[in-house]
Amino acid sequence: MIPDPQFNIWEHSANVRQLYARRAHGLDEMDAAAQCAAILAPHINQALSPPSFLDAGCGSGYLWHSFKSRGLAMEYHGLDYSPSLIDIGRSILPQYGLPAERLVCGSIEDIHYQNFDLAAMLNTLTFCPDFRQPLDRLVSTGARVIAIRDNFGPETVMRWETDGYLDEGYNHLKAYWNQWNITEVKDFLAEYGYESIELPDRRVNGAMELVVGKPYYWSWLVAVKK
Repeated sequence: MIPDPQFNIWEHSANVRQLYARRAHGLDEMDAAAQCAAILAPHINQALSPPSFLDAGCGSGYLWHSFKSRGLAMEYHGLDYSPSLIDIGRSILPQYGLPAERLVCGSIEDIHYQNFDLAAMLNTLTFCPDFRQPLDRLVSTGARVIAIRDNFGPETVMRWETDGYLDEGYNHLKAYWNQWNITEVKDFLAEYGYESIELPDRRVNGAMELVVGKPYYWSWLVAVKK
Protein backbone atom coordinates (compact mmCIF):
# COMPACT_ATOMS: atom_id res chain seq x y z
CA MET A 1 0.00 0.00 0.00
CA ILE A 2 1.30 3.45 -0.90
CA PRO A 3 -0.28 6.23 1.22
CA ASP A 4 1.34 9.09 -0.72
CA PRO A 5 -1.43 10.17 -3.15
CA GLN A 6 1.14 11.02 -5.81
CA PHE A 7 2.02 7.32 -6.16
CA ASN A 8 -1.34 5.81 -5.21
CA ILE A 9 -3.06 4.26 -8.24
CA TRP A 10 -6.49 4.84 -6.66
CA GLU A 11 -5.91 8.58 -6.86
CA HIS A 12 -5.44 8.56 -10.64
CA SER A 13 -8.50 6.95 -12.19
CA ALA A 14 -11.49 9.08 -13.17
CA ASN A 15 -13.40 5.89 -13.98
CA VAL A 16 -12.92 4.56 -10.45
CA ARG A 17 -13.98 7.86 -8.89
CA GLN A 18 -17.16 7.95 -10.99
CA LEU A 19 -17.99 4.34 -10.14
CA TYR A 20 -17.38 4.83 -6.43
CA ALA A 21 -19.55 7.95 -6.43
CA ARG A 22 -22.41 5.96 -7.99
CA ARG A 23 -21.96 3.25 -5.38
CA ALA A 24 -21.95 5.86 -2.63
CA HIS A 25 -25.42 6.81 -3.88
CA GLY A 26 -26.49 3.19 -3.48
CA LEU A 27 -26.26 2.35 -7.19
CA ASP A 28 -24.43 -0.56 -8.84
CA GLU A 29 -24.18 -2.72 -5.72
CA MET A 30 -21.14 -4.97 -5.86
CA ASP A 31 -21.69 -8.72 -5.61
CA ALA A 32 -19.02 -8.74 -2.91
CA ALA A 33 -20.89 -6.12 -0.87
CA ALA A 34 -24.14 -8.08 -1.06
CA GLN A 35 -22.34 -11.26 -0.07
CA CYS A 36 -20.65 -9.52 2.86
CA ALA A 37 -24.02 -8.35 4.18
CA ALA A 38 -25.41 -11.88 3.87
CA ILE A 39 -22.40 -13.40 5.64
CA LEU A 40 -22.52 -10.99 8.58
CA ALA A 41 -26.32 -10.73 8.85
CA PRO A 42 -26.68 -13.57 11.40
CA HIS A 43 -24.03 -12.01 13.65
CA ILE A 44 -25.69 -8.60 13.40
CA ASN A 45 -29.19 -9.92 14.08
CA GLN A 46 -28.02 -11.91 17.11
CA ALA A 47 -26.50 -8.85 18.76
CA LEU A 48 -28.44 -7.25 21.62
CA SER A 49 -27.57 -3.79 20.29
CA PRO A 50 -26.21 -2.57 16.94
CA PRO A 51 -22.63 -3.84 16.75
CA SER A 52 -19.71 -1.64 15.84
CA PHE A 53 -18.26 -2.50 12.46
CA LEU A 54 -15.03 -1.66 10.67
CA ASP A 55 -14.82 -1.69 6.88
CA ALA A 56 -11.05 -1.78 6.30
CA GLY A 57 -10.28 -0.61 2.78
CA CYS A 58 -13.73 0.91 2.40
CA GLY A 59 -13.21 3.00 -0.74
CA SER A 60 -16.07 5.52 -0.65
CA GLY A 61 -17.92 3.58 2.06
CA TYR A 62 -20.54 2.12 -0.26
CA LEU A 63 -20.76 -1.11 1.78
CA TRP A 64 -22.89 0.94 4.17
CA HIS A 65 -25.78 0.72 1.69
CA SER A 66 -25.67 -3.07 1.55
CA PHE A 67 -26.35 -3.28 5.28
CA LYS A 68 -28.77 -0.38 5.47
CA SER A 69 -30.91 -1.56 2.54
CA ARG A 70 -31.33 -4.94 4.25
CA GLY A 71 -32.35 -3.46 7.59
CA LEU A 72 -29.12 -4.54 9.31
CA ALA A 73 -28.45 -2.03 12.06
CA MET A 74 -24.81 -1.35 12.89
CA GLU A 75 -22.39 1.39 13.83
CA TYR A 76 -20.46 1.56 10.58
CA HIS A 77 -16.90 2.91 10.37
CA GLY A 78 -14.85 2.99 7.17
CA LEU A 79 -11.10 3.34 6.72
CA ASP A 80 -9.27 3.84 3.43
CA TYR A 81 -5.91 5.29 2.42
CA SER A 82 -7.23 7.02 -0.71
CA PRO A 83 -8.12 10.65 0.12
CA SER A 84 -10.25 11.20 -2.99
CA LEU A 85 -12.41 8.12 -2.36
CA ILE A 86 -12.93 9.06 1.30
CA ASP A 87 -13.87 12.60 0.20
CA ILE A 88 -16.48 11.13 -2.17
CA GLY A 89 -18.03 9.16 0.67
CA ARG A 90 -17.95 12.08 3.08
CA SER A 91 -19.75 14.30 0.57
CA ILE A 92 -22.43 11.77 -0.41
CA LEU A 93 -23.15 9.28 2.36
CA PRO A 94 -24.45 11.78 4.95
CA GLN A 95 -27.49 12.09 2.64
CA TYR A 96 -28.18 8.45 3.42
CA GLY A 97 -27.66 8.58 7.15
CA LEU A 98 -23.94 7.93 7.61
CA PRO A 99 -22.09 10.76 9.41
CA ALA A 100 -19.08 12.00 7.46
CA GLU A 101 -16.80 11.52 10.47
CA ARG A 102 -17.39 7.74 10.27
CA LEU A 103 -15.18 7.69 7.17
CA VAL A 104 -11.49 8.09 7.97
CA CYS A 105 -8.57 8.49 5.59
CA GLY A 106 -5.63 6.51 6.90
CA SER A 107 -3.52 3.39 6.61
CA ILE A 108 -3.99 0.03 8.26
CA GLU A 109 -1.71 1.06 11.12
CA ASP A 110 -4.35 3.56 12.22
CA ILE A 111 -7.01 1.02 13.23
CA HIS A 112 -5.51 -0.20 16.48
CA TYR A 113 -6.91 2.73 18.46
CA GLN A 114 -10.50 1.47 18.60
CA ASN A 115 -12.27 -1.80 19.29
CA PHE A 116 -14.95 -3.20 16.99
CA ASP A 117 -17.39 -6.08 17.22
CA LEU A 118 -17.24 -7.02 13.53
CA ALA A 119 -14.91 -6.24 10.65
CA ALA A 120 -14.58 -6.80 6.92
CA MET A 121 -11.79 -6.42 4.41
CA LEU A 122 -12.89 -6.69 0.79
CA ASN A 123 -10.44 -6.85 -2.12
CA THR A 124 -7.73 -5.15 -0.07
CA LEU A 125 -5.07 -7.70 0.92
CA THR A 126 -4.10 -8.17 -2.71
CA PHE A 127 -2.75 -4.61 -2.77
CA CYS A 128 -0.63 -5.12 0.36
CA PRO A 129 3.03 -6.20 0.27
CA ASP A 130 2.18 -8.96 2.76
CA PHE A 131 -1.05 -10.13 4.40
CA ARG A 132 0.41 -10.45 7.90
CA GLN A 133 0.70 -6.80 8.91
CA PRO A 134 -2.83 -5.74 7.87
CA LEU A 135 -4.38 -8.83 9.45
CA ASP A 136 -2.35 -8.31 12.62
CA ARG A 137 -3.80 -4.79 12.84
CA LEU A 138 -7.28 -6.02 12.02
CA VAL A 139 -7.35 -8.65 14.76
CA SER A 140 -5.96 -6.07 17.19
CA THR A 141 -9.38 -4.39 17.10
CA GLY A 142 -10.81 -7.37 18.96
CA ALA A 143 -13.45 -8.09 16.30
CA ARG A 144 -15.13 -11.39 17.06
CA VAL A 145 -16.01 -12.01 13.40
CA ILE A 146 -13.98 -10.91 10.37
CA ALA A 147 -15.16 -11.38 6.77
CA ILE A 148 -12.37 -11.29 4.18
CA ARG A 149 -12.79 -11.48 0.42
CA ASP A 150 -9.64 -11.58 -1.65
CA ASN A 151 -7.47 -13.28 -4.24
CA PHE A 152 -6.95 -16.60 -2.46
CA GLY A 153 -5.35 -18.93 -4.98
CA PRO A 154 -3.68 -22.31 -4.71
CA GLU A 155 -0.33 -20.67 -4.00
CA THR A 156 1.13 -17.32 -3.01
CA VAL A 157 2.19 -15.26 -6.01
CA MET A 158 3.74 -11.82 -5.61
CA ARG A 159 3.15 -9.25 -8.34
CA TRP A 160 4.45 -5.68 -8.58
CA GLU A 161 3.05 -4.43 -11.87
CA THR A 162 1.50 -1.48 -13.65
CA ASP A 163 -2.26 -1.03 -13.74
CA GLY A 164 -2.53 0.11 -17.34
CA TYR A 165 -5.99 1.66 -16.95
CA LEU A 166 -5.18 4.88 -15.14
CA ASP A 167 -5.58 8.51 -16.23
CA GLU A 168 -3.26 9.72 -18.95
CA GLY A 169 0.23 10.29 -17.62
CA TYR A 170 -0.06 7.89 -14.69
CA ASN A 171 0.16 4.45 -16.25
CA HIS A 172 3.78 4.16 -15.23
CA LEU A 173 2.65 3.70 -11.61
CA LYS A 174 2.96 0.22 -10.16
CA ALA A 175 1.09 -1.54 -7.38
CA TYR A 176 0.91 -4.92 -5.70
CA TRP A 177 -1.52 -7.41 -7.26
CA ASN A 178 -0.75 -10.34 -4.98
CA GLN A 179 -2.38 -13.72 -4.64
CA TRP A 180 -2.36 -15.40 -1.23
CA ASN A 181 -2.34 -19.06 -0.31
CA ILE A 182 -5.52 -19.45 1.70
CA THR A 183 -4.09 -22.09 4.04
CA GLU A 184 -1.30 -19.73 5.07
CA VAL A 185 -3.84 -17.02 5.86
CA LYS A 186 -6.03 -19.41 7.87
CA ASP A 187 -3.02 -20.63 9.84
CA PHE A 188 -2.00 -17.04 10.58
CA LEU A 189 -5.46 -16.17 11.89
CA ALA A 190 -5.47 -19.36 13.99
CA GLU A 191 -2.43 -18.03 15.87
CA TYR A 192 -4.69 -15.21 17.10
CA GLY A 193 -7.45 -17.57 18.19
CA TYR A 194 -9.65 -17.44 15.09
CA GLU A 195 -11.28 -20.40 13.42
CA SER A 196 -11.72 -19.70 9.70
CA ILE A 197 -14.03 -21.23 7.16
CA GLU A 198 -13.71 -20.80 3.41
CA LEU A 199 -16.77 -19.83 1.39
CA PRO A 200 -17.09 -19.66 -2.41
CA ASP A 201 -17.49 -16.33 -4.09
CA ARG A 202 -20.72 -16.37 -6.07
CA ARG A 203 -19.38 -13.97 -8.69
CA VAL A 204 -16.74 -16.43 -9.96
CA ASN A 205 -17.80 -19.69 -8.22
CA GLY A 206 -14.25 -21.03 -8.12
CA ALA A 207 -13.25 -19.84 -11.58
CA MET A 208 -10.38 -17.48 -12.35
CA GLU A 209 -11.28 -13.89 -13.28
CA LEU A 210 -8.99 -11.43 -15.02
CA VAL A 211 -8.86 -8.00 -13.35
CA VAL A 212 -6.89 -5.46 -15.42
CA GLY A 213 -5.19 -8.46 -16.95
CA LYS A 214 -4.19 -10.09 -13.67
CA PRO A 215 -5.53 -13.51 -12.57
CA TYR A 216 -7.85 -13.46 -9.56
CA TYR A 217 -9.29 -16.39 -7.62
CA TRP A 218 -11.90 -14.66 -5.48
CA SER A 219 -13.10 -16.45 -2.37
CA TRP A 220 -14.09 -15.70 1.21
CA LEU A 221 -12.64 -16.38 4.61
CA VAL A 222 -14.90 -15.90 7.60
CA ALA A 223 -12.84 -15.87 10.79
CA VAL A 224 -14.63 -16.31 14.13
CA LYS A 225 -12.91 -15.78 17.46
CA LYS A 226 -12.92 -18.98 19.49
